[in-house]
Amino acid sequence: MSIVLMSDPRVAAIPVAENGDPLADVRACEELLLDDRRSDPAYAFAHLRSGVLDRLLQAQLLLPEGLRLLVVEGFRPPALQQRYFEEYAAELRAAHGDWPAEELRAQASRYVSPPEIAPQQRSQRPTGIGLRVRLPDSSLAAHGESQTASRAQMLTAREGRAQGV
Repeated sequence: MSIVLMSDPRVAAIPVAENGDPLADVRACEELLLDDRRSDPAYAFAHLRSGVLDRLLQAQLLLPEGLRLLVVEGFRPPALQQRYFEEYAAELRAAHGDWPAEELRAQASRYVSPPEIAPQQRSQRPTGIGLRVRLPDSSLAAHGESQTASRAQMLTAREGRAQGV
């Protein structure tokens, strides 16, 4: 099985069309929890495309009573995407100083999408269609689940794949 990374030229070659779905503020949804540890002054992290938010709210309705989804991060401005990528690449460079630049870039793109992908809307967070969501430890503890299990519950909802949620 081969993994195709966001830095792969085949990803950049995929045509993407804007669908006009506006950004919506998760803070307006009482049904969802919002983790503000990744907040920014403009609260961009709390925004998702409205269609993604609608599907996330539908997923919340399907959970057992007492379990709540926690939105960790949604929209990520391109400058923040650039910063995250550069910071992670710097960590890898410090740990693997012998790696050539191409290897550092490829390895960094395993965790953070390269910033040049974002303006072309192939990376989901800078467009508001990708998010990090989880079941918080307190919700799972109320249902007898372990904290380890909650960390394994991380999901990525992407427009198109989330249709069935």
